Amino acid sequence: MSTPLSALSNILSSRIAAIESTYAKHGATFPSMDEPFQPGLLEEDEMLCQTIDHAIAAASQLIALVKPAPRTVIEGACLFYLLASLQVVVSANLPKILREAGPQGLHIKDIGDKCSSDPHKIGRILRCLATNHIFRELSPDIFANNRTSSVLDTGKSVVALKADPVAKYDNTPGIVAIVNHITDELMKAGAYLADNVLDPQTSTSQEPADSPLSRTFHCGTVFEFFEQPGNERRLRRFSAAMHGASSLIASGEMLIGFDWALLQQDARVVDVGGGIGSATLHLMKDHPHLRYVVQDRPKVIADAVKFWENEDPDALKSGRVELKEHDFFEPQPIKDASVFFLRGVIHDWPDAYARTILKHLHASAQSDTKLILNEFLVLYVADSNNLFSDIPGADVPRAPYPLLANLGTVSN
Repeated sequence: MSTPLSALSNILSSRIAAIESTYAKHGATFPSMDEPFQPGLLEEDEMLCQTIDHAIAAASQLIALVKPAPRTVIEGACLFYLLASLQVVVSANLPKILREAGPQGLHIKDIGDKCSSDPHKIGRILRCLATNHIFRELSPDIFANNRTSSVLDTGKSVVALKADPVAKYDNTPGIVAIVNHITDELMKAGAYLADNVLDPQTSTSQEPADSPLSRTFHCGTVFEFFEQPGNERRLRRFSAAMHGASSLIASGEMLIGFDWALLQQDARVVDVGGGIGSATLHLMKDHPHLRYVVQDRPKVIADAVKFWENEDPDALKSGRVELKEHDFFEPQPIKDASVFFLRGVIHDWPDAYARTILKHLHASAQSDTKLILNEFLVLYVADSNNLFSDIPGADVPRAPYPLLANLGTVSN
């Protein structure tokens, strides 16, 4: 058997050859890092996606293998600077500023003027990101977007963003909202993770109000936090972020995990805790013969109305989609659902709370009502011998030697 080092090298080289061959068969070349990101049809190729995952896993594991251990842990401890830098450039609209500057880029003095910030600090932040392949430094102190940084652009003009910053994430793909949510609430909460886990009062607690985020912001649950006065922008951003997350996976697992076409005409699908209804929007586009109800807290439903009025106002007018205020810890009012659909809900709650949610749905279900949970699973790093092989379609292909069973960073 080959050594881990040579085996990883072989996986990486063979997968790269396969990727380039696939693109060549379609008369295309692999995208340049220097060009804006453009989604393509090849992203839907399941075999290509698996090949790319193997290449990513092999490359990251190869780096971990050859890099000295002290360097690995020190660099890992400094990763928060990358998150903090991302928060700055997204909050200051730097990807939009550089998009408007064009491919010739912009000097840090001009960037600083446009975002009202110190140019030297902005330069250090952009250089940190460019060193990690986010943005390009064309020549000393002159920066431009690249393929990675281009996805941090909402597509709106700088003038429009300054005129209405609250609406910054409205009607956008949601990637920027996800990044801003992570680098704001989640990064700040992450700083208190050790305090929370090692505090005897919270270390074993299963109460949502004892989370690191609750400790950070002195609040109850994250959803109560978003509804506090002054957090309107955060709530709106979170809704846009969930729309972005839904868009990233909607064409895959959510649509093929259940045969929605088997449901009868006008069967009722209830999207429980469905946010603004972005998952429902994707379902409806593929299965317009069904009727949909999106349920969530009142302030979220208020944003959902704006979302649907922009995306598909006819769906609301026709009654094909209904937006209803509902707390899923209270009895479920809909008794004739064909499907109770929960996407990314159960993983937010400890077991006792999850049971309450499901018991309310069970009490309102008919004998033929389906319960569909669309969730992410955290796979074991160790080989689990196809732990889910008894579930049709859920078995995980075995990773080739010497890759980690969960493909390492691919599972992040």
